[in-house]
Amino acid sequence: MKLVDTSYELIGHIMRTDIYNEEGILLLGSGKMITAKDVELLLRHGIYEVAIQGESAANRTAFDNLDPLLLHQIDTAWSYDPMMADYYKETLSEMKELFTEAKESKSPNVKEMTERFSPLLTYALEHRYTYHPLHTLKGKDEYTFRHSINVGLLSALIGRLLHLPDEICIELGEAGLFHDIGKIDIPDEILNKPEKLTEEEAKIIHRHTQIGHHMLRGIRNIPASFADVALLHHERLNGSGYPFGLRHENIPLSAQIVAVADKFDALSSERPYRAASSPFQAAAILMESQYSGRMNPAVVTPFVSYILEAYIGSRARLSNGEEGVIVTFNEREPLRPLIRTDTDRFYKLAEERHLIIEEVF
Repeated sequence: MKLVDTSYELIGHIMRTDIYNEEGILLLGSGKMITAKDVELLLRHGIYEVAIQGESAANRTAFDNLDPLLLHQIDTAWSYDPMMADYYKETLSEMKELFTEAKESKSPNVKEMTERFSPLLTYALEHRYTYHPLHTLKGKDEYTFRHSINVGLLSALIGRLLHLPDEICIELGEAGLFHDIGKIDIPDEILNKPEKLTEEEAKIIHRHTQIGHHMLRGIRNIPASFADVALLHHERLNGSGYPFGLRHENIPLSAQIVAVADKFDALSSERPYRAASSPFQAAAILMESQYSGRMNPAVVTPFVSYILEAYIGSRARLSNGEEGVIVTFNEREPLRPLIRTDTDRFYKLAEERHLIIEEVF
């Protein structure tokens, strides 16, 4: 029986034999498809070799429920960090299954969802450079699940940028994961409608906040912030949000943080009814939201600063079709940086007002 080294290359392979620890406790059973969490479990118990099933089975992956093009994009986006790519694919695959089950039963398994999300969330918080590729992923497929994961990751990041304790950052990430859980009770034909919603359809969509709150508040042993965020992440500081039109201090900080993460990811992602905005366009909308009093500057400003710094050195496509590299930012107008094109031409977007960054990749 051939043994292979315990490493992250085992992800997606099938266990051939049962694995026990020194106390005789079963760790992994025969036929189990190996995940990143399983690899970590084996290494913690000092198990450095395992037997996997034959090549045909070993070539099966845990990601058969995901679009192969999206899987390729994830591998490419995190080519510098294959572990992050594996965590993201594994979490996305598992969340698709769990959210689908929740939609059928109208009852989310919050405990299992948080457990499955935990390895990705922990890894991302420990490696802040991992956030940049989130918005290079294209396509409308898996948007619902990607959006929930991304909002969770970005909410935890904002908590870290605000120097909140680690346990609060984790809680923010988990609350962000469930912010739209009420949408499992909204018909797919409305959620995925490619045209503009009617007034009645918009009202149905708006109900997801109260539906999510009702689902989560009835679950024992989870933080109260989960239900609060589900209910209040569309409230705005100037009273223009929903469902209650709350203002300022009446909106918990957790909901204000998740609102920023939600807005940014929604703008930066392709949706059934519109194309994605570039991260710079999304950041500009967030800045306008803080200037107009809808969003908290103490939350928006550090997040936008982080986003912009992360994109220095990235490639960008301008509205005139030219491509180049983001060189540096204008301190007075950080959303209009200096671009060096592939033809060695420099565009100072603070002066070239007719140009915008349409895509970052």
